[in-house]
Amino acid sequence: MADSSGGEERQPPGEVLNEKFSAFVKFASTSITRAKQFTVEKLGRAESVTSYDDQFESLSVKIDQIKLNTERIIDTLESMIQPNPNIRLEEAVYSKLDRVQPHRSTGHELLGVELSRAGNEFGPETQYGGYLVRCGEVESKIGLAERRYQNTIKTDVLTPLKAFLEVDLKTLLREKRNLVVLRLDLDAAKAQAKKAQGDKAESNLRSIQADYDSKMEKVRGSMERIVQTHVNNMGHIKGYISTLKSYYTDCMTYLDDIGTEMSPPVVTSSDNEDILSHYDVDKSEAKKARVLYDYESEETDNHLSLLIDQVITVYPLKDDGDYYLAQVGDTIGKVPAAYLELI
Repeated sequence: MADSSGGEERQPPGEVLNEKFSAFVKFASTSITRAKQFTVEKLGRAESVTSYDDQFESLSVKIDQIKLNTERIIDTLESMIQPNPNIRLEEAVYSKLDRVQPHRSTGHELLGVELSRAGNEFGPETQYGGYLVRCGEVESKIGLAERRYQNTIKTDVLTPLKAFLEVDLKTLLREKRNLVVLRLDLDAAKAQAKKAQGDKAESNLRSIQADYDSKMEKVRGSMERIVQTHVNNMGHIKGYISTLKSYYTDCMTYLDDIGTEMSPPVVTSSDNEDILSHYDVDKSEAKKARVLYDYESEETDNHLSLLIDQVITVYPLKDDGDYYLAQVGDTIGKVPAAYLELI
């Protein structure tokens, strides 16, 4: 009966209900058949179980290896970037919710803040305070380099590796599960065909066999493709090594700079004779002395820094009784007499 408004003919409510009920009965019957076949196989009572060919099994083993090792690489990289598992979990939740993660300073950034704070309290004009402030600046730069390194690893390495797992491998595994379901249907249909020995059972078996063969070839093709293309992930690992190299190069540049800036003004062996001549010392008056206290020179004119209990060679200065001219290895410089004990 046509709708009075000129629309399409509607099915009576009873027919719609019958169709839904029939679909439900078919689904329930199929599910029960699969469960029964699965149970019979697990109990070892199945008359026959369709097996995969050797090539298919070999591909399956390779896929399992690819999945396991890719997961391990991802997990280890994430643990290296963020060792705290609670923070990793929190970051994962924020990522799933597509929310901005709270800012977290790196360890180097935190240390940089503390070094700078201490240096300013001690006085940036003093040698120690100034050195702390400069070290704080370097630590902050290293912290920023670390943050760049971490962000690059997340976007250029972890993201594509996770996409490989979440898209390629997950799609394949879903297809393999569907193949297992079809295999259960096929073996159940084979058992039914043996018992029934009718045209309907044979027709049903041929239909399921065709579906199974088609799905198996599709899964085989997907596995072959992943086995051949997963080596493309090597490019992401190369990217990781390149990022790591850049990070360490930046860090070494910062450290070399501060090392050059803060190196004490020492004199090398090539200038020793000139220094001795300049101070008019007599080499025959050389003596051994033990350092009583740590000494860090605050002057810049050929003074040496010393460590307690260090044994050095000293020369008396004729015009300055408060200092000795000291020699430590190939380095010569002035040191306070009060910090030394002649031995």
